[in-house]
Amino acid sequence: MRRQKSAFRLVAEPILVAVVLAFAVRATMRIYSIPSSSMTPTLSAGDHIVVTPYRGGSPERGDVVVFRSPVAGAELSVKRVIAVPGDLIDTREGSVRIGGRALTEPYLAISDGSGPITPQVIPAGFVFVMGDNRGDSLDSRHWGLLSRRLVAGRARFVLWSSGVRRVRIFKRID
Repeated sequence: MRRQKSAFRLVAEPILVAVVLAFAVRATMRIYSIPSSSMTPTLSAGDHIVVTPYRGGSPERGDVVVFRSPVAGAELSVKRVIAVPGDLIDTREGSVRIGGRALTEPYLAISDGSGPITPQVIPAGFVFVMGDNRGDSLDSRHWGLLSRRLVAGRARFVLWSSGVRRVRIFKRID
């Protein structure tokens, strides 16, 4: 003979499961909104991106990362990692070079030059970040190296976009 669940359990169990799942998802990923065009064409103002933290790993060259601004502490920014610890970065004739070789950057819509970067070796615990829209990006060229401690996580995909010109749902960020 089966016992029937009480009305309370019938309502409370699904709510409890939903709350536990919400906390689990919140612990593994965050959603951020892109406020500016500094990452165009990869990301546009109005895009909402899913970000996962680096658990036991570190940012790699090419990753798009969200971080606390080194100049405006509470403000969040998003840029691409261009150089990692041990890399020698500089520019020549408008091209970013790593270890003396020009960096291939297929994510740039306009290759209008990256401006001068003083030759430097990236120390442990830091990365060099730049926006994909080099002409409209405040990044490591302006405020220096980014401490790994400020990185919130890696952008994985655009969940949705609420931009004026288009609506886009689920675009992978590479």
